[in-house]
Amino acid sequence: MSQSTYRLNLGITKCYLLECSGGYLLIDTAYPRDYGKFVKVIGRLGVDLSEIRYLLLTHHHDDHAGFTAKLVKKTGCRVIVHRNAVAPLKQGESEDTMRPVNRRVKFIFLIFQLFHRQFRFPPLILGENDIILMGDDLDLLKNVGIDGKILYTPGHSRDSISVILSDGSAFVGDVAMNFLRLTGIGHRPIYVEDINRVYGSWQRLIEQGAKVIYPSHGKPFSAQELAR
Repeated sequence: MSQSTYRLNLGITKCYLLECSGGYLLIDTAYPRDYGKFVKVIGRLGVDLSEIRYLLLTHHHDDHAGFTAKLVKKTGCRVIVHRNAVAPLKQGESEDTMRPVNRRVKFIFLIFQLFHRQFRFPPLILGENDIILMGDDLDLLKNVGIDGKILYTPGHSRDSISVILSDGSAFVGDVAMNFLRLTGIGHRPIYVEDINRVYGSWQRLIEQGAKVIYPSHGKPFSAQELAR
């Protein structure tokens, strides 16, 4: 990764901080409970909370939008989302539109849900200064000082978007993972709305220059692994 890009390990969810004009763009927040850890992590990097200018949500799920409302209140940052995220963000609840990608994932999550019953988060009503995307956007990031583009990459959820930098770094949210490989998922999301759209999004990422995949769950890996 280049241009002062940081991978923030906030637990299960990995978030990313990209330097932009006058501050930073944050890709995703983690669970609501992870806000305090986030503040400590960026503080160790020498980044002040007030320097967060933009927040791009790869999608609206609780482990990605968890402390969005609190961050917006603290910083006044502009939120960047796909239009399909607007309604669930307002409700503060992950949409129940996905299914486990295989039986092993289904079994594991039956156990997980004993400890994590609610897929909710503090709601967010987007303001007039926030940025709602209808699909791909090839210019927005360049306009804020980041040499990259935003792609609409559905399949895991209907509001999923990804960021690809000019050096091939691709921040993909949950459309690809490197997590729970023992379940036999490969790099597929553990839960999907449409697996064929996932594969289509992988193909687009590669066609648009992705070289290294930076997932929200698990370690980075070569985009060539998606091609295989």
